[in-house]
Amino acid sequence: MPAIFNEKTKWALRARLLEIGWEHLLRKGFRALRIEDITQEAGIGKGTFYGFFVSKDEFVAEMVAENRRALAAGLDELRSGGELDAERVRGWMRSVWHSERLLFRCIGVEDYRRIRRALPADAQLGPEVGSGLVGGILGDAAPRDAASDPALAMTLQRIIAMALMSRDDFDPDALERAVDVLIDVTVDVLFGTRPGTPGPGTGAATPRQT
Repeated sequence: MPAIFNEKTKWALRARLLEIGWEHLLRKGFRALRIEDITQEAGIGKGTFYGFFVSKDEFVAEMVAENRRALAAGLDELRSGGELDAERVRGWMRSVWHSERLLFRCIGVEDYRRIRRALPADAQLGPEVGSGLVGGILGDAAPRDAASDPALAMTLQRIIAMALMSRDDFDPDALERAVDVLIDVTVDVLFGTRPGTPGPGTGAATPRQT
């Protein structure tokens, strides 16, 4: 990293690189994302870029991590507005899954697996699969006596992610409606309001890491 960069300048440049990264990812997709294009737009050399990120995979992984922190902040803000209920949680989940800056809308399954390998072992890509986001909702929102099924809720979230990554196989409008249906079912499962929802420990499948 060039010595002329103080800490404030470094963080500002890092944030700028991540912002440019999202713009290029949304416009071109993961496989067409090129470090050369990002550095050219940022007005820096590739050597400076690699002072921040060791590879393209790590760069995209950090883009995801930044976005995930924003999701967590949004959930914290939701919690601070008063007691969580099913409708507020449903609205938050819809804002997450229909967000343009959702990695699952920009990549395919193979890209997902490649990016996962670049993430730290304890990192997650989104609000699905064992994440603290769903766990936090369960802990804060679901009634204590509800027949909540967190494993099923997280599996439903993973199904949304997998469907979005296979979006070329579906009618776009029908896919978006299916996402909303799966969100509704997830919320019902979290709050124990869906008829026939099994309680914890009754054999619900635990999501498997890919």
